Amino acid sequence: MNPWVSMAISVVIAYLLGSLNFSIIISKLLLKKDIRNYGSGNAGSTNSLRVMGGKKTILVLLGDILKGFVAMIICMLICDDEMMGVAKVASGIACVLGHSFPVYFGFRGGKGVLTTAAVGAFVDWRVCLTALGIFFIVVMISKFVSLGSVITMCSLPLLFYLYGGKNVVPNIWFGSLIAVLVVFLHRGNIKRLIAGTENKLSFKKK
Repeated sequence: MNPWVSMAISVVIAYLLGSLNFSIIISKLLLKKDIRNYGSGNAGSTNSLRVMGGKKTILVLLGDILKGFVAMIICMLICDDEMMGVAKVASGIACVLGHSFPVYFGFRGGKGVLTTAAVGAFVDWRVCLTALGIFFIVVMISKFVSLGSVITMCSLPLLFYLYGGKNVVPNIWFGSLIAVLVVFLHRGNIKRLIAGTENKLSFKKK
């Protein structure tokens, strides 16, 4: 198969897998309601924790991580080795876009941070681990998940540059595009952070 065709197929599959937004799926299956109508209105893990509690949110976390893993494994299986670096980046971005703009749910999804971590592990696991460390440190200190998400995603281009590797250029593009997307999706959170009205992380039992 032509390598460009293989990559295109991988990108489409990644987007469709990314569109399986488990925050929406779990809320509809277990609570018979759409999580986008509650809390912050976001179909992501943070709002899932606030609205559905920890136990149900674990299912959301596992689902959103698994779809990223599956998308990248499929990419590695069907794409040409010579184009693997670019194919991983393209498929990774497609998966995150699917999560944020899911075709199955009216293109209203989550903000893509967890799915980015899942696909990022396949792009460069060293960057993924470092980024997760940055995220947890910022969240533990500030108690703002949104702040941790924005700072972590904005650090990706620099981290990919510092770690280097043979695919450093496409990886930097991956980090840069993901950073722009996540900052755009967090624009409301950023305004609330500046205004001092952003909600801090809290645990709600269900």
